[in-house]
Amino acid sequence: MTAMLVLALAPARATEFAPGTTSMLFAPGSAEITPEARDALLGFLRPPRPPAFRGHCLTGHADRGPAAEALARARAEAVAAMMARQGVDPADIAVAAMGDRMPARLAPPGRAEPMNDRLELTPCPGPRLAGVAEAEALALDAAVVPPFVAAIAPMVARAVGCAEPAVPRGALATPPFACPAEVPPDAVPVLVVLRVAGTRRVMVALDWPAGFGSDQAQRRGLAAAGAVLDLFGLPVALPLAVLAAEPGAARRAEVSARGFRAEVEAGPGAARRLRLVPIGGDGP
Repeated sequence: MTAMLVLALAPARATEFAPGTTSMLFAPGSAEITPEARDALLGFLRPPRPPAFRGHCLTGHADRGPAAEALARARAEAVAAMMARQGVDPADIAVAAMGDRMPARLAPPGRAEPMNDRLELTPCPGPRLAGVAEAEALALDAAVVPPFVAAIAPMVARAVGCAEPAVPRGALATPPFACPAEVPPDAVPVLVVLRVAGTRRVMVALDWPAGFGSDQAQRRGLAAAGAVLDLFGLPVALPLAVLAAEPGAARRAEVSARGFRAEVEAGPGAARRLRLVPIGGDGP
């Protein structure tokens, strides 16, 4: 497994086509496409693509609220309709809605975050090849994600002072952590490992939705963040400083190395997040 991790963490080689994501922003509570969002859509449609990426995957998002799911879907459908008016075959458009389940930026309850009111556009096989694409994606997930889950989950558990979880062979999700009473619950991050669509690379996220309620929770949480940053060969000083910032105004920072970018957010409020995102082309 160590050899597999070394390969995956090595700087990526450029490929002929690396699908990227374009974001369209919306006004809070609205599914109306602004002139700026329309320009982003036209820029997304303009570049040529290989046949395997002839489709357009649309994912609607919304800021936190009771109508987030419906609003996210309305945004995706509005963009799909505009694409059809631009001559895109509806059979090449796939529409999904995430509601408020995947915020672009964290915000405390009751406070709006404009970056969450968005739609993401990604080149993809599209509905025409959905069956083939889904099967290929599942096979890639099974090949790429489990070694990272098996390596990162025990590391994070050790760092915060919990028992190492028994990670089943081929696990795609992190098993629950069993922690002794002296470990504050808010020290334990929500750990997610996902394969980036269209690649063999992974994105890793550690979230502390309630922040750190005590010095001990912060110390243990920072230890987990530092361990993951070390694994990916990323600098630790700046991300840990942001995570340790006093609750209040939002702070955000990025550091890059070895084909990955660490994005760290603190606030507004107590919430904390660390994401490790691959940059460049696909890996080996």
